[in-house]
Amino acid sequence: MSDRDALLRAIVEQPDEDTPRLVFADYLEEHDEGARAAFIRAQVELATAAPWEPFAVRCRWRAPNVVSGTAFVPTLPKLESSAVEWATPPFRRGFGWWLRVPMVSEWGARVSPLFDRAPIGKVTLPTAVLDDWRRVAASACVKHLREVVFVSSPIEPLFALRDVPAACGITDLHFARASGFGMPEVIEDLFRSRLGAAVRGLHFHVGSHESIDALLDALNTGGPLDRLSFRVLGLGANHLRRLFAGPTACALIGLHFRNELFEGDGLRVLADVLPRTLRDLTLVNIGMRADGLEVFARSDQLANLNRLDLSSNPLTPRAVKVLSLSHSLTSLRSLDLTNCRIGDKGVRHVTQAKWWPGLVELTLRNNSISPAGVKHLLNASVPPDLAALVLDADTGSTESRAALVKRFGDAVMFVAPEPAH
Repeated sequence: MSDRDALLRAIVEQPDEDTPRLVFADYLEEHDEGARAAFIRAQVELATAAPWEPFAVRCRWRAPNVVSGTAFVPTLPKLESSAVEWATPPFRRGFGWWLRVPMVSEWGARVSPLFDRAPIGKVTLPTAVLDDWRRVAASACVKHLREVVFVSSPIEPLFALRDVPAACGITDLHFARASGFGMPEVIEDLFRSRLGAAVRGLHFHVGSHESIDALLDALNTGGPLDRLSFRVLGLGANHLRRLFAGPTACALIGLHFRNELFEGDGLRVLADVLPRTLRDLTLVNIGMRADGLEVFARSDQLANLNRLDLSSNPLTPRAVKVLSLSHSLTSLRSLDLTNCRIGDKGVRHVTQAKWWPGLVELTLRNNSISPAGVKHLLNASVPPDLAALVLDADTGSTESRAALVKRFGDAVMFVAPEPAH
């Protein structure tokens, strides 16, 4: 076995350790592969950096290849069958991490051998028969899994995996189709299992409004989680009360809502129930209202929040002013106001906000910012840790964009407007 092969073997056998990866990077550096060595080191650092820290923010906006690894896709193990494919982005910590498995029936022949060639930790799985899931659960590579995405019903795969000791390394489960009256029973059964005791994050996408109450009740049969995500489940204010009435959401670090039109008192409820442990909050396209935002912005529960995404919520200048006056967002480092229609007055309120000096990242794409709004930015102080001020590519004139670059340095980014959520 060559030195290179031995180093790669160490990485595969110790997939949670960074040291073998960094040793391999040193080896690459010594053998004229400096670009790949730098990529591995950067991805290792990125994996441990909070997404609102300057290094992570700079990678997203200034070094997208560090995140995507596009230039290094040829270094991934070659796939010889349509039964398996690399997902996008495939890398984490410098090596192949995420696989899509269109044909679970080929797990033993085509998928399992790849775990000997790369430190794979995430898989996306479609539908299959119970016998196939049992073969997956019995395979030695299950011990390496950390995230699993179920494309369709998770009933049979979780039945096979739930009490397998090797599966207890799984930290996050994603349900791409969380609809159906069977999902509450699936979640309750999960929490009664070894796997359920180990999982730290659950993520639900596209659910059934008719069964959402039962699903939330089932969630609260488990213990505290670190991460929860909901997307297009039809959640409302009463559902939020139900979710936070039990132990599951009492110590969350990350909470993400996308396309959940809370209506009415949704933000008011969140203002009362969010745990003070929360660091990362996504509220994309939730039908935000100014009165609810005012109560929310005053909530003491936001004191430790580092990242807030309010994309695709139309915000009046008054609403932005309310947000800017918040005494609670003292820890805010990253704010996304993409497609919020804040206008020039909104820009002025942002630059005068109490939390403005602490920002590392501010995203203002898809907002109509005229020369007056550009002037507000040019008159603002420069936050000392600012790593990304993201504006539309056509913001202002050529001269005003040059002035913004002079004022904010390489922190200012001009990018194409983002499609609406």
